[in-house]
Amino acid sequence: MSEEILRFVDTIHRDRQVSKEVIFTGIELALVSAAQKSFDQEEGIEVNIDRDSGTISAICDGVGFDPREVLGRIAAGAGKQVLFQKIREAEREVIYKEYVDRVGEMFNGTVASRKGGGLVITLGSRAEGFMPRGEQSHLEEWKEGDRIKVVLKEVNLQPTRVQLLVSRGSPDLVRRLFEQEIPEVADYVVEIKVVAREAGNRTKIAVATLDSNVDCVGACIGVKGSRIRNVTDELNGEKIDVVRWNESVEVLIPEALKPAEIASIALDYDTMTANVYVTEDQQSLAIGRKGQNVRLASKLSGWELNICAITEEELAQLRARGIESRVEQIFGERLAQVAGANGSETEVVNPLDQLFDKGEPTAEEIAEEYGEDAVVMGLEDLPGVTEEIADKLVEAQLDSTEALLEADVKGLAQIEGLDEDSARLIIEKIQEIMESVDSEEE
Repeated sequence: MSEEILRFVDTIHRDRQVSKEVIFTGIELALVSAAQKSFDQEEGIEVNIDRDSGTISAICDGVGFDPREVLGRIAAGAGKQVLFQKIREAEREVIYKEYVDRVGEMFNGTVASRKGGGLVITLGSRAEGFMPRGEQSHLEEWKEGDRIKVVLKEVNLQPTRVQLLVSRGSPDLVRRLFEQEIPEVADYVVEIKVVAREAGNRTKIAVATLDSNVDCVGACIGVKGSRIRNVTDELNGEKIDVVRWNESVEVLIPEALKPAEIASIALDYDTMTANVYVTEDQQSLAIGRKGQNVRLASKLSGWELNICAITEEELAQLRARGIESRVEQIFGERLAQVAGANGSETEVVNPLDQLFDKGEPTAEEIAEEYGEDAVVMGLEDLPGVTEEIADKLVEAQLDSTEALLEADVKGLAQIEGLDEDSARLIIEKIQEIMESVDSEEE
């Protein structure tokens, strides 16, 4: 019998990946349970199994006994239930530990069966995942035996089993497919910043790279769309838009709304809301079918987007506004107009001459330093420049209009938090304001 016990323990250990100690303990508990039924008593029964030889030593009230001779059929059946329950508990712990740290990973599985509107997916020799209807794409129909790729979404430890919730509708599936199909993404040359998805309809994905020699969008699409086609084929024809990521929301929103062309944007940083102005012929394209394009763009950018139609005449008027209106549009409520105390005519001062105004000066101090009426602004008033980026610009001694223009796009792009698109936007805005101020002075 000792050899049989050792063979049994070894077989269970190899087949179910349960430790031998757990199996030995389960057998001992099973024999104790069976002996309690046979002797009709709860206390005074001990059973030990030698881990090397498999020899059983059993004692009842200090007297040894042979379990094979004493245990009846009913008692043996009760002991067997205890043993298998212990093995199932150990197996559940093994599966939980194997998958709990792998949420978000992609797995190859097989459709085992249908359960209500969901699918039971075999993930390995011992684990099964469940994919409810809400985690499936309406473009797909699966039959038993089909090979399927899924991402693990949740791992739930339940009293009798481990529930693995898998998905085909998660944005993580698109992310993993890109990593599988595109070497630059797998090698972290191209980084996937955000994925916004409505499964079965459309996906927008924003990508970026720190390597100036790599076109991050082109690398994802491939020659004639060869790379992205593999991803769309796996998703049964779901449309995918790849856009270039930018830290500046003024650049990111127009990218996110492509293929629509944007005329102008008004941002409300307090409510994270953007009014996006488009010409009438671009309105339906910007909104998309049933609002899909603007919804995905909103998820991608993290801003609430309102699409506002504007006529060609209104657009021309917007572009033809004077310096005061244009400056107000660029800097909004951050613009400080300091009025002179004596009511004299306003002297126009380049608003970029004092980019690094310290503290909150009084009207008298401003008048004494810059003139009776002056416009004073700080670095953070420039588009895309946060407080952290402003500090880094000061550390780099880019502390004047001349220094910023001299640094140009390449110099500003070296500052952490800025890229070439953001730097170009800053330089263009500075030049625009300076040209406008010069024309006003003339």
